Amino acid sequence: MQKPTLDQTRIPESDLGIHGDAPVRVQRIIRAKDAVKRRLAVGTVVEPTDRYSVVAVLGQSNAHGAGMPGVGGLPPQPDPRVHQWPGCGRRRGRILLAEDPLLHEIPGAGVGFATTFGSLLADHTGDAVLLVPSARGDTAFHQKNGYSWDPANRSARVNLYDLAVRQIGNALTAAGTGSHLAAILWHQGESDVPLTPPDVYQDRLDALIAGLRGHFGEVPFILGQMVPEEIATGHPKYPGIAAVHATTPDRHAVCAHVPGPEGMHNPGETIHYNAAGQRVLGWAMFEAYRDLVGGVPGAQ
Repeated sequence: MQKPTLDQTRIPESDLGIHGDAPVRVQRIIRAKDAVKRRLAVGTVVEPTDRYSVVAVLGQSNAHGAGMPGVGGLPPQPDPRVHQWPGCGRRRGRILLAEDPLLHEIPGAGVGFATTFGSLLADHTGDAVLLVPSARGDTAFHQKNGYSWDPANRSARVNLYDLAVRQIGNALTAAGTGSHLAAILWHQGESDVPLTPPDVYQDRLDALIAGLRGHFGEVPFILGQMVPEEIATGHPKYPGIAAVHATTPDRHAVCAHVPGPEGMHNPGETIHYNAAGQRVLGWAMFEAYRDLVGGVPGAQ
C-alpha cells in the first residue's frame, strides 16, 4: 500500500469519500466516453499564418469551457484571426479555427474565456492568435481519477502539467519562427478545495508557474477567480484556495489575478460561469494582461 502523503493525512475522510476518486467502474466508463468524444471531434481547418501570438489555456472546467449555450447570449462567432492547436480530434496536429467549445484533451462542453481573450489580443497586436487548449474538467493538484496538475507527481496516469508542456512546445513549433508564447491563462482550484490544504496548493501552484517559466521564459501568467457565489456558498474551504490565487502576484513577477464577475453563473449551480460571464472574464483577463506588459510585445 502506498504511504499517504502529508496533505492526504490532513484531508477528512468525508471529503475524500465525496470529492476524491470515483469508483473504478465509473472511471472506466468516463474513459470510454472520453475516447468516443476524441474520435468524434473534428474542427475547422484554416490556413496557418507565419506569425502567431500563442496563448496557453490551462486549468479545469471553467478553463475547459462550461458556459452554457443560450445562457447570457449565444456562443460568440469564431474570429477568423483566432486559431487553436487542438489537444484531440481527427485533425489533431493541424491548426484549426478556435471555435467554442475548444478541443482540449477532450472537447470542451461550452463557452470559455479564451476565445474572447484571443480576439482582443488580435485586435491589439494585429497578429493572429493561436490558442493552446490544455485544460481538463474536475482535475486538481491532488491526484484524482488518474489525473494531476502537480509537476512532481510521477504516479498519475496523466500528468496534466507534462501534457501542457508538450502541447505548448508542439504549438510553438507549428506556429513558426515568427511566433512567441504571449500568455498563460489559468483557471482552476474548485476540485482542490476539499482535497488540498491551501499551503500545499500554494506550493504546487508556485512549482507549476516556475516550471512553465523554466521551459518558456517569464511569460505573463493570468489567474481568473473562481465564481464568487461558489466561493461564498460552496465548501467552507473555498476562501483558503481563493486567497492563494489572489496573492499569487505577490509571489511571482508578471502575474495578475482577475476577479470574477458576480451573478453570471450557469442556472441551477454556482461552480461554472455562464456564456456571458466567460466573455466578461476573458475581457478582464486581457485588460490585466495589457496592464502587465505595458504595450503588448509584437504590437504593430
